[in-house]
Amino acid sequence: MENMKEVGLEALEQATGGVKRVVNTGTDDKAAIRSDPWKGKRNQIDALVNGTIVDTITDQLVYDETSGRNYVKIKYSNSKGQTSYGWIAASIVGLPR
Repeated sequence: MENMKEVGLEALEQATGGVKRVVNTGTDDKAAIRSDPWKGKRNQIDALVNGTIVDTITDQLVYDETSGRNYVKIKYSNSKGQTSYGWIAASIVGLPR
């Protein structure tokens, strides 16, 4: 335990890549999960409720000019309990918009 060091809140909020994060839409609306970070709602593959735990599996944010948002690739459990992959708006999981 002597090799452990404390991580500040700012550093923790900016961490990605295998980091568990909580979906927070700020409303009762569900967060859209896309098959890729482009094409808007046409490629929605799932939707997650507030409080869902997801795992950011990349440290790369992808910018979508149409929506004006960054997206991050995630791994999550779908409604059938199966592991799924998709893209979510970065701001919904506490990353830069």
